Amino acid sequence: MDSLEQQLFGDRTEPLFKRRGLMLDISRNRVPDMECLMRLIDILALLRFNELQLYTEHSFAYSQHPEIWQDASPMTPDEIRELDRHCHKRRIELVPNQNSFGHMERWLKHEAYQDLAECPNGFEHPIAGWRDTGTTLYPSTESAEFVASLYKELLPNFRSKMLHIGGDEPWELGQGRSRARVHEEGKHRVYLDFLNKLFAKAGECGVTPQFWGDIILEKPELVRELPSEVIPVIWGYDADSPYPEQCATVSQAGFANRYYVAPGAGNWNSFGGRLDIARTNIALAAEEGHRHQAAGLLLTAWGDNGHHQAWQSLFPPLILAAQASWGSPMATNGLPRLVDQVFEMEPGNGAALCQLGEIDTLLPQPMPHISFLHSAVFADAKELEKLRASTNRDVLLHAQAQLNSITTDGTESGIQLAIDLNQHAIERSLGVQPSHAIDELRDRFSTEWLRQSRPGGLADSLARFT
Repeated sequence: MDSLEQQLFGDRTEPLFKRRGLMLDISRNRVPDMECLMRLIDILALLRFNELQLYTEHSFAYSQHPEIWQDASPMTPDEIRELDRHCHKRRIELVPNQNSFGHMERWLKHEAYQDLAECPNGFEHPIAGWRDTGTTLYPSTESAEFVASLYKELLPNFRSKMLHIGGDEPWELGQGRSRARVHEEGKHRVYLDFLNKLFAKAGECGVTPQFWGDIILEKPELVRELPSEVIPVIWGYDADSPYPEQCATVSQAGFANRYYVAPGAGNWNSFGGRLDIARTNIALAAEEGHRHQAAGLLLTAWGDNGHHQAWQSLFPPLILAAQASWGSPMATNGLPRLVDQVFEMEPGNGAALCQLGEIDTLLPQPMPHISFLHSAVFADAKELEKLRASTNRDVLLHAQAQLNSITTDGTESGIQLAIDLNQHAIERSLGVQPSHAIDELRDRFSTEWLRQSRPGGLADSLARFT
């Protein structure tokens, strides 16, 4: 039998992308413990990844800001340095990551930081409705100086000379304190001006900034105005994300062999993942990124709305992204066996994971990147009726039959919990007595969380069950 490396990569000796990374969300409640992170780094090395980022909003223990992270079980400077050493031994670059514009609600909800907010008293989110807390920094010199102070404390813990500054989804920009300026200059011009301030602050710290390209790509003509030294990161998580157009735009604007593509693992806002969508999304990102001379592929693994997915649901897309990054055919029928081998699980767990990852695609999505079944577990009566109206009984019964066909002998407890949570969602949607009470599932979720992750954030994720 071929070696594991040959099964994964065949005879490929040159990758499609010189940078092959994983970005793991440690800010949507779940911060893995050190043993889990060390094990993940070893797996990344086996899969020929050479970059790891821990997506951070509030989960680093900044010395001057304990109010922000005190309930989060954050990464400490000592832990980051230990991870950095372990990554270095495995020829992986641990790239610092600190979102610096949008997604700052964990900071801005505190009174001491509200002067930095675009909308200190809340705003109307285009998807979620009214939010009592701002999420976006007011694009001012004071905000840039505040962010720079974070960089100066964070960066000395890393060998890397790159920094991902985020910059995605500044939802309320122009709704609050910058309204007049946005009306006069346009949202994208105001956005780019503040982004340039952040680029300059990163440069003063001696690092090259990566940033999310979604807002700039809304006005493709602005891409050519970006500083030549920055690294745009193009994200898109759907089977038909506009990678062909966006990669061409960024490459032709002078960022060939510099920018990254960032497909998704497809497992957030679910319990077992959306493996079919992840596979197609990763393949598209790799194909178009390679065609248009991207330097890197960065698989993103998010934890939106509580990080309720099984930890193991990351395993299949991690293998697929590794293979795509090397131009090796992505495994299909052989994927379950590879999952078992790479992650050293008992035979059959990989098959259960891959089958579980097909369930969500049998049902409609309430919104992009949100599983019907994840929504059904947590929906109130009114929301549940809307979900039921979006499908029919036969579709639910078909999904249930597929779920019941998964062989669970010897299945790891985290995978079994994901199966039972999906079963609970289907039964609730069908209006029948659930096999597992929600309180039982909640207790098991807590137990599984603490197998790999720190206690900080758990209470927030558990609150959804009530």
